[in-house]
Amino acid sequence: MSQEKNNVDLITDVAQERAIIPSGEEAIDIREEALGTNLPANYYWSWQFLGTVVACCLSYNSSNLGYVLSSNSMARINADIGPSDNLVWIGLVMTLTMGVTFLLVGRLSDVFGRRMFFVVGNSFTVVGCILGAVAVNIEMIVGGNVFNGIGAAVQLSFGMIIEELVPVKHRPIWVSCIFMSGLPFLAFGPVIAQGLGDNTAASWRWCFYLGIIVAAVTSILLYLCYHPPDFHLLHSKRSRMEQVKRMDFIGMFFFTAGLVLFLIGLGWGGNKYPWNSSHVIVTIVVGVVCLIIFVFDSHTDSAIRFKVPQGRSFRSHALIACASVGSCVYYSMVILWPQQIAFLFPGSPLRNAFLACVIGSAVEVGQFAAGFLLKYLQWHRYILMFVCCLLTASAGGMAAVGPGDKDLGVALMFLAVFSVGVIECVAVVNCPITCPPEHLGSALGALGSIRSTCAAIATAIYSAILANKLGSITPARVSEAALDAGLPESSLPELLEQYSSDLSDVPGITAQITSAVEDAIVQAASASFKYVWYAVIAFGAVAIFSSWFTIDYTKYYTDEVTRKLQGVGGKKNDPVKGIQDDAV
Repeated sequence: MSQEKNNVDLITDVAQERAIIPSGEEAIDIREEALGTNLPANYYWSWQFLGTVVACCLSYNSSNLGYVLSSNSMARINADIGPSDNLVWIGLVMTLTMGVTFLLVGRLSDVFGRRMFFVVGNSFTVVGCILGAVAVNIEMIVGGNVFNGIGAAVQLSFGMIIEELVPVKHRPIWVSCIFMSGLPFLAFGPVIAQGLGDNTAASWRWCFYLGIIVAAVTSILLYLCYHPPDFHLLHSKRSRMEQVKRMDFIGMFFFTAGLVLFLIGLGWGGNKYPWNSSHVIVTIVVGVVCLIIFVFDSHTDSAIRFKVPQGRSFRSHALIACASVGSCVYYSMVILWPQQIAFLFPGSPLRNAFLACVIGSAVEVGQFAAGFLLKYLQWHRYILMFVCCLLTASAGGMAAVGPGDKDLGVALMFLAVFSVGVIECVAVVNCPITCPPEHLGSALGALGSIRSTCAAIATAIYSAILANKLGSITPARVSEAALDAGLPESSLPELLEQYSSDLSDVPGITAQITSAVEDAIVQAASASFKYVWYAVIAFGAVAIFSSWFTIDYTKYYTDEVTRKLQGVGGKKNDPVKGIQDDAV
């Protein structure tokens, strides 16, 4: 009895600390039926709850299908229905739409209820994958990925569903297990994409066929099983129209326009236009100005503002900074690591696909391990500090990886991305934990948007560094190697125009010169990638610095359940005792 009283007191204390309402806002009047108290017997074994968990797992897998499989099939896609200068937008448009959608879905689902946002969001993925599956040109896939990006933002926001349905102290285990469910497609996506391309008549289109199947099943499961509190339970004294009138549509416009313009400018830079062109500069500047206006927007009931309790803002932002650096490494390495494999460890396509699997498998292991570390260790701050240091050290070690250093490269890459997985799980679990429950979606939405935007910025930086260094180092090394191997100096201009393709037409070319040129290209790539990893070290330093200002979240790990599914019948339980261990 004493233990139960202590648990209730702790829940009350933490709830009071979180429930600080920012100035200019009024508390939301939530009906008691929406709260996670008095849960029915066997609530966590009900078909509604289990179906919702399965839907979360499938939703996470569906998001990986759209990004991982298609990004590992771009060469086939371009060869089949290209070529096109818009190939790069297959990935960029997903990043753009995800960045915008995360925050919108998070805040709007806080206000209006989550159910239809997640049902419709997964349906967007069905539409996007259908467009990709029947595409006759690259532009159709880009258009489909607009829908896939919106859907992926919803699918990756599964934390908004599961975290409010289980006791706070059990959130790490649930989140890490859902992360781990993505192992097949996230870890082995490159091999699956290669196998589908080599062994099926539809080739790369199967990447989208699988996406259609998984997203459709997810939508059906969510529609049947997921019945969280609706608008009337969340707002007992306000109608939908009254809430719509309170929405900050001006702030929403500046956020959407600013982020879209900013990310389009990043996508144009170094691809369609030079970085110093007016198209790139004006687009980025206007986007930044719009985002600044959004940040300083002071509307009474902002639709999309990241709210944290007063006094916790800086420390919460420190956690977001750590997570953003993790995204800067992960999403960029999904693109750059396969290129490094191709340059430094050449082999068969299937072998290279297996080497690329280290990215997905490492992040999955890190996410899974983090759940148990958070649950059973009380040193959250030190866990974060350690993995940020491990990430930076591993990235620094990657600068030493040269041609043929396959084992060293795989080991260091695994450690770096393992650290990213731990950081991501820590952020998804702990970022919303100090916020009032009615702002959980806002917190996770802000986290997702900031991480996605930072990943786009980092990818642009890394790609620009690599392109610039390859463009300056490779010609010099190729020229020196070719002349030393006996190439006539008069043939050098023609060699420099063709060194990345067939050299047989270059006057005076020999097998010895060709071999020397190929070795020089590999050495130049090795030297160029070093500068990319130097940039990663700089981002890692930001993560280490930020981790020092995070906190230990153990005291927030209470028995509280903030929301419950509706329509689950059965006998009522004690509000604390009945939920302590039922969810694990």
